[in-house]
Amino acid sequence: MDVFEILSSLFMLICSIFGTICAFVFIIIIIINHQCHTVNNLLAFNCAVAGFITSITYICQSIYQLIDIGNDILCPLRGFILHTGTGLLYHSLCVIGCYRLFVTVYSTRRFLQTNNCAISMVAIQWFISCTFVVPLFITGKIQYQVNGRICGVLMEEEWSFIYLISIAFVFPLIIIIILYTKIVKYMKQNPFSTKNSTNIPSQYRRQSELRLIRRICMIITTLFILDFPKLVSFIATEILLLPPWPYMIRVDRMFITFGISVTMLVNIIITDDVRKVLTSTIMKYIVPKKRVQDINVIKMPIV
Repeated sequence: MDVFEILSSLFMLICSIFGTICAFVFIIIIIINHQCHTVNNLLAFNCAVAGFITSITYICQSIYQLIDIGNDILCPLRGFILHTGTGLLYHSLCVIGCYRLFVTVYSTRRFLQTNNCAISMVAIQWFISCTFVVPLFITGKIQYQVNGRICGVLMEEEWSFIYLISIAFVFPLIIIIILYTKIVKYMKQNPFSTKNSTNIPSQYRRQSELRLIRRICMIITTLFILDFPKLVSFIATEILLLPPWPYMIRVDRMFITFGISVTMLVNIIITDDVRKVLTSTIMKYIVPKKRVQDINVIKMPIV
C-alpha cells in the first residue's frame, strides 16, 4: 500500500468511528428517554440506525484495507452490507420527507400522521432497502475492486452500476427534492402572519415546520454534494470514455464516510429533544466539576 491508500483508509476509519459514536449516542438517548418517543424522533431514530449500520461496516472495511486482506470469502457480504446501508440512509431521509409532507400539506388527513402510518412507511422502506441489492449479490456482481481495495459493484458492470446508483441515490434524491419543493411551495401559497392569525399553536407549528425543512434540506444537500464524485467518475469513464483514475474509488468512499459522519452529527443537532437531553447531560457533568475546580483555585493559599 502506498501513502495515499494508507491515509485514505485512516480517514475512512476516523470518519466512520465518529459517525458510529454520533449514531450510537442518538440511539441511546431515544431509547432511554420516554419523552423522546414521538413520531418525528422515531423517523430520526430510523435514520440513526441506518447510519450506525453503515458506519460499523465501513469501520470493518477500513480495517480490512489497512491490513490488506484482499479478496476473502466475506468480501461480497461486506459489499452487500455497504450498498444496503447507504441505501438505508437515503431511503430513511426519503421517509422523513414523506412524513413532513403529510404533516404540512395534508394536515387535515390525521390518519397519515399516526404512529401506525409512520411505522408502516419505515417497514416498507426497510424491506426495499434490504432487498434491492439482493439480485446483485446473487448474480455475483459484487466483487473485489483491486484499485480501491474494497468490495462493491464494478463500474465496468454498466447496467448493474446504473441500477445500484439509481435505487440507492438518484431516485431517493429526486423524490426528496420533489417532496420538499411541494412543501415549500405550499407554505409560500399559504403564508401565516403573526398580526392576522389568531391560531397561535398552528402558527408556532408552521414556524417549526419551516425550520425543520431547512435543516433536512441541509442534510440532503450535504449528501448530494458528498456523493458527487461517484457521478463524476461514472460520466467520465462511461460517457466521455476517459481512462479511470486509479484512486477514484477511494475518493468516492472517503466522501461517503465523511458525509455519513456529518449527517449523523447534524441528525443530533436538528432533533430538538435529543439535542436538549445531550446538552443538559453534558452541562450536568461538566459544569459542576468546573465550578469545583474554580473554587479550589480561589481557596488555594498564596505562598
